[in-house]
Amino acid sequence: MKKQKVSITQKTAPQRYPVPALDKGLDVLELLAEHPYGLNLSDVALGVSRKVGEIFRMVDGLKRRGYIALDSGSDRLRLTMRLFELAHRYPPTERLISACLPEMQALARAVGQSCHVAIHSAGEMLVIAQVDSPRRMGFAVHVGARVGLTSSASGRVFVAFQPAPEAVRLLALVDGRAAGSSSAAKTFSTAAIKKKGYVSQQSDFIRGVTNMSYPILDFNGHAAAALTVPYLHWDGEHGYGGLESARLRLGAAARAISGAIGGAVGEGSAP
Repeated sequence: MKKQKVSITQKTAPQRYPVPALDKGLDVLELLAEHPYGLNLSDVALGVSRKVGEIFRMVDGLKRRGYIALDSGSDRLRLTMRLFELAHRYPPTERLISACLPEMQALARAVGQSCHVAIHSAGEMLVIAQVDSPRRMGFAVHVGARVGLTSSASGRVFVAFQPAPEAVRLLALVDGRAAGSSSAAKTFSTAAIKKKGYVSQQSDFIRGVTNMSYPILDFNGHAAAALTVPYLHWDGEHGYGGLESARLRLGAAARAISGAIGGAVGEGSAP
């Protein structure tokens, strides 16, 4: 019987393609990342559930490439700064913006509204990228603008999709800033926002604008940023789909960006 050749480009059911050597190397790196003081070779083997002989060549290869180093005084293996250097050759903000812009441009064209992306910065949300509406007139938030962490749609959705201790810390930071002033952190339910998957609220400052925001999620399903459409209500939609259609397109764009940065796409971006 002739063996059937299967092309990697052939349309077949989804399959996994195990790469044992790569998995083994990543297991070693991830284990050492959890042990800043290092581990000896036997402990590394135990930690990745393999025999010393199975990982010896892998460890040697990682040492030659500069990812791990051996402390001659203690025989402990430690991570070097090599991974840190690689990560900073492509700064996270630049990577995020490069992933966002194509989706944002397509979103703006589809819904006839501007959109922007904001990240957390010192107790506020900082706008790092923005795309104008394709209409001749419109409303937009400028790059570099700062909005409230608890009052803005982007801030609320960002806080709601943080791990609980971080959400508490962020809210305490806002409360601390408001202490002794006439302003105070606005209360809202992070659980309700997380269950819903997005925030949609009337602007506190401009009549006729509804701010809609979805989280852009990292690998752990936590918000790395927020994608927002400040929806300007027109007298007639002029060929565009309206508020609900814009929200659905916004959610799809947030999921696409999350996927592009290696983040979770199954949470926090419900239709």
